[in-house]
Amino acid sequence: MPVKLITHVLIEKDGGYLLIKRSEVKRGLPNMYPEYWDIPGGGVEENELPRDGAMREVMEEVNQKVQLSLILHEDSCYDKAKGVVFTRLVYQAELLEHRKIQLDAEEHTAFRWIRTLSDMKGEKVVPYLKDILE
Repeated sequence: MPVKLITHVLIEKDGGYLLIKRSEVKRGLPNMYPEYWDIPGGGVEENELPRDGAMREVMEEVNQKVQLSLILHEDSCYDKAKGVVFTRLVYQAELLEHRKIQLDAEEHTAFRWIRTLSDMKGEKVVPYLKDILE
């Protein structure tokens, strides 16, 4: 059975963490976890190392350069409909330089810096973030 590797990056700046809100529709198709808050990330491409994929996704999704440190979280699940095992790695990172955050409107609609999950009271947050930020 095929395995798809996904990387995400928890970006820290001045004691806060960057979250981005997922769009309802992504490139014409229903998005996974629409209108949920998440952190930058996505699929690792063929012949790409996970760390390189994580840094690429941060540039594509929020226009930031980061330095990755350690892996904070790992999880896997089997998607019966697709017949694929998805494995997620979440890296901790610091900004190398702060640039204007630019979102791809096809993927994300807003961004927010938070200190704790309690800053997101009443908002939908992707489940794996609760494991990382609680």
